[in-house]
Amino acid sequence: LDDADIHVWGSSATTEVQGVYIRGRMFTTQGHLGFDEDMVRRQVELRIESGGIDRVEDAEEVRSAWDTAEWEHDGVLVAGAILRFFHGEDDEV
Repeated sequence: LDDADIHVWGSSATTEVQGVYIRGRMFTTQGHLGFDEDMVRRQVELRIESGGIDRVEDAEEVRSAWDTAEWEHDGVLVAGAILRFFHGEDDEV
């Protein structure tokens, strides 16, 4: 990959690299494309029920996940980019 043009296509204030793209070679994403508000909230509930998250100890994280679950998710947009990559439609990007 020495001669590859590596492009970081996604980042946030908390995660510097959320996705990497190398034309015709690699497409990565840090997120879960199918996660929407309902799924995020259900995951929090299940993790509390199973003991994976402690409601008191992890209160800040639980509150953050619950409060941001309704935010817009880019799953459909990213899924389209993945399909274009596998179909070779990204060669001119």
